[in-house]
Amino acid sequence: MNLVIDIGNTQVKLCVFNKNEIIYHAYFKNLDSKIFSKLIAEFEVDKGIFSDTRGLEINLLKKMLPPQFNLLELTYKTPLPIKIDYKTPQSLGKDRIAGAVGAWEQHPNTPLLIIDIGTAITIDYVSSNGTFQGGIISPGPEMRFKALHQFTGKLPLLEPIENVELIGNTTSTSIQSGVQNGILYEIKGYIEQYRKNNNEIKIVLTGGFSYLFENKINYPIFADSLLVPKGLNSIINYSSKSF
Repeated sequence: MNLVIDIGNTQVKLCVFNKNEIIYHAYFKNLDSKIFSKLIAEFEVDKGIFSDTRGLEINLLKKMLPPQFNLLELTYKTPLPIKIDYKTPQSLGKDRIAGAVGAWEQHPNTPLLIIDIGTAITIDYVSSNGTFQGGIISPGPEMRFKALHQFTGKLPLLEPIENVELIGNTTSTSIQSGVQNGILYEIKGYIEQYRKNNNEIKIVLTGGFSYLFENKINYPIFADSLLVPKGLNSIINYSSKSF
């Protein structure tokens, strides 16, 4: 059994895998040793992997785990089942790496566009030979709403909603349309450009806010809210010889 610890900007995902099958997953704001002790005992977990975007030190995490627990930290030096062609691999987001691996494992030998809509939006390209080539990073929905509120004198602070109008007829609906439709058209524009280069490309959608856009993109997509944990599980299986 594998324990996958995905520490994101706003929440932590914990998943237990039996080979490639998720048998447990939950979301937490913070972690403590009791959570890990319960999972390890209940599922007889023997190794784990963690990915972190907050800067948590591995030694702090290890203090919450049993002393002999085998824990792999995902870094740019970790062996991967895909290639990385990125000029600054040491700065490449671990969630982007794991998402690319998760998408490739599910759709091998296929050009992929991986769209992750969370605190930030990332759109990454993996070629048909399994090479991560990079992509874009832009602000996610919450960041855009906060920016409009913080950098203006009177605009209210709003949150994402499921259905927005094209034409806002109040300040609030105008902001919601501008932020969420702006993201939608941004994503559609990138998809269009990539499809011009290769119409065989598959689009994989993930991230905490992906549900807002999943049915509005108007292209065939593969939506997977647990893409990053699945990628992390693939990485630990690929690297298991090191344990």
